[in-house]
Amino acid sequence: MSLRRARKRCSTLIIAFTLSAGLTATAGAPASGVRYDTLGWAGYARPFSSHQVTASLRLPTVSPARNAGAAFWAGFGTGPGIEQTGFTANMTGGRLRWTAWYELYPAPATGFGRGAYSGDYVSMRVTYRGGGWFLLTVKDSTRHWTAAVLRHASTITLNSSEVIVEAYGPPLARFSPATFYNLPASFAWVYNMPGAHVSTLRGDSFSVHS
Repeated sequence: MSLRRARKRCSTLIIAFTLSAGLTATAGAPASGVRYDTLGWAGYARPFSSHQVTASLRLPTVSPARNAGAAFWAGFGTGPGIEQTGFTANMTGGRLRWTAWYELYPAPATGFGRGAYSGDYVSMRVTYRGGGWFLLTVKDSTRHWTAAVLRHASTITLNSSEVIVEAYGPPLARFSPATFYNLPASFAWVYNMPGAHVSTLRGDSFSVHS
């Protein structure tokens, strides 16, 4: 269920997971498909100036499709290390599944143990604890669960923090406007990709339309 890229135009795959209950992570196997780098991103970023990046989101509805996907995440770095967590909408054979995950690239992505659904109010947080240690947390306030892991990253990149919608398809799933809230201040630049429109920042929020 997670994603994507390293700076050499080689990105980490988003990976789909079957989730199991609990606060600890469960391993998953990478899904096949096209890899995307930052060209498949839509959202905002800023130079690294804090040890924590957060965002909240109401998971959007997703239009029926045979195969499509979109990931909604917060994290640090654009490679060679990437530290991120979030939720992915996987549309496979016309059926939608939301998965929650974290990734410390180049290590494989890993799924959390709880399900989520369109309309749920969720939040994502990545905190750098120093010495290569990251606390990665997701929360579904609608379904009253929180999942978190403390993990050490073999490769660390803290050059930027991001709040992003990412394509991992193909193609990018079509979804209702997705609004991120409770962003850290001072985002400096915007990512755009074909098929998605990023709104202007309004205080601590912005929307992505597909």
